[in-house]
Amino acid sequence: MTKALLLDIEGTLAPLSFVKEVMFPYSRERLGAFLREHWDEPFLKEIVKEAEEISGRELKTPEEAERLFSEWIDRDLKLAPLKELQGHLWEEGFKTGALVAPVYEDACRKLKEWKEKGLKLFVYSSGSVKAQKLFFSHSDCGDLTPLFDGFFDTRVGSKKESSSYEKIARLTGFKPEEILFISDNPEELEAARKAGLKVLQSVREGVTPDGRFSQIRSFEEIEP
Repeated sequence: MTKALLLDIEGTLAPLSFVKEVMFPYSRERLGAFLREHWDEPFLKEIVKEAEEISGRELKTPEEAERLFSEWIDRDLKLAPLKELQGHLWEEGFKTGALVAPVYEDACRKLKEWKEKGLKLFVYSSGSVKAQKLFFSHSDCGDLTPLFDGFFDTRVGSKKESSSYEKIARLTGFKPEEILFISDNPEELEAARKAGLKVLQSVREGVTPDGRFSQIRSFEEIEP
């Protein structure tokens, strides 16, 4: 029996295009100015220090940091300090109204329905927990954060490693077989399945179906 749902964001709860075509370009465009404006603040010093440790490069100026983070953005690297920095950039965008998160209407309806039925809802995304909460608190369906019981990012481990899903099961207090994981990404689905979770592939616009997994095109098709 399914007691909890673990949900991906891009391609599952929201269009792939929003992150790639709106959020990433916004963070790239605002990066340099943001680094200069906040260079001496403790939160940014911590992010830069972690970036130095990962890259092996010394970042003495905002310009040097901008070059490194720009490289990471262009290479679409899922590194914790970059995700943390993007979370701050996106916070600015959402709070000023420059960004509004588009969540699929069927997902909005079903999330509320599942919550009322007592199912536990969790999010697992490569974006930082901070960014996830910003995304769902500024959605075109309103503030969805009260619907979720927890958020996980790459600090729990890679989404393509089965050990990450085993860890999430332990942290949430559910047996792996009690959790249904929904994602558009076959590698993530395979990792979750190896960990013992039930899985469904979300096949939205721009997603290639993978015959190894059961598929849904709308949350209305899901019966946990």
